[in-house]
Amino acid sequence: MENFTKIKLDNITTEADKQDIYLDNEFLAISKFIDIEQADIDRLKKWEINEVYIKDESSSSSGNTSEDFDNFLVEYRVFHGIYLKAIKKMKINLLNFKNNNIVNINELNEIIDELIDLLNRNLNSVIQLLNIYNLPKEDEYFIRSLNVSIISMIIGKEMQINDTKLKKLGVGAALYDIGLVQVPDKIFRKINKFTKDEYNEVKKHTVYGYKIMKSNFRLDEEIAIIPLEHHEFFNGQGYPRGISGNNIHIYAKIVAIAHAIEKKLKYTRVKTEEKSEFQIDAFQANTDTTKVLLSDAIREILQGANVKYDPTIAKVFVSRFSVYPVGTVVVLNDNRKGLVFATNSAFPIRPIIKILTDENNVFIDDGEVINLVESSNIFIKKVDKDINFLEEVNSRVFNV
Repeated sequence: MENFTKIKLDNITTEADKQDIYLDNEFLAISKFIDIEQADIDRLKKWEINEVYIKDESSSSSGNTSEDFDNFLVEYRVFHGIYLKAIKKMKINLLNFKNNNIVNINELNEIIDELIDLLNRNLNSVIQLLNIYNLPKEDEYFIRSLNVSIISMIIGKEMQINDTKLKKLGVGAALYDIGLVQVPDKIFRKINKFTKDEYNEVKKHTVYGYKIMKSNFRLDEEIAIIPLEHHEFFNGQGYPRGISGNNIHIYAKIVAIAHAIEKKLKYTRVKTEEKSEFQIDAFQANTDTTKVLLSDAIREILQGANVKYDPTIAKVFVSRFSVYPVGTVVVLNDNRKGLVFATNSAFPIRPIIKILTDENNVFIDDGEVINLVESSNIFIKKVDKDINFLEEVNSRVFNV
């Protein structure tokens, strides 16, 4: 996979001699076959460009991207089985707490350790797990808890949080909505809109969660603070305390983003008329039947930065997941369709894709792999949201 190194414009002649030079909008500015002249540098300065990019030759993916896709697919199939087992373990533990006031923290730690190991092995294959939509609807609460933990740890890893702290983040994120078990059932399972008093009762789940984490689970303050503050907004308009900015713990700010993403994605997985033993969302049921993709959920964060979400963490999240996140099926300008299986963080609109169909929408069993950074004449026209086609991709490509 291609990586890029940023260099100062004034250092081009010493650091980028005989190399292709790119702008930050993925366009080739100066070819390696052309000697760099002062006029070239002056032209870029006139455009107010002070930094450019060169390819990191040590990590070049030329001739190796097909192997990258094969590795992505193999790892995903292994991770898929581990993920399903983790959901079952989460279900057992959370139901044990709901029914018996008991949770096995050691087993929860083991789940998080296993997830961290997967993140370190192949991050793209882990992200693909978030695109699974044919899971049992009665398990939605447990899927949601696990996914929020996964997304939170992906963000934390991108922020270079070490594995010890990443584990704390993962545990707290997995239990971020545990306080919902103490919301009265008559409110918890309500389908129609809440009254003002009912909604105020729902909002208490943040405080309930904090107390459970401290008293029942005896977890550290920085872990217990996650359920308390995950509904606080960066601008101070959230709850329960209305705190803002850096007064909100960094773990809670990360989980707030993960929660928003997962809440959006669950609309694809769950028919709103069905309920689980846990009423999984404290907000009203969604009536929109449109398929919601990970790429749609990204927009939620882009729109909420500086208002709901910490802009720095939001930027880290979008940088990692990209405009076209892993698992997105895209339509190219030549009408071929491809699956995004890796992203180029420096060029978010130029991911690496596996070709799925020809220009006539006929499936290709062994389509080529294209790094769009290296193919300036090919670009993404739109995201494919056709449910039938996406199901066919899931069957043909992932086969799990």
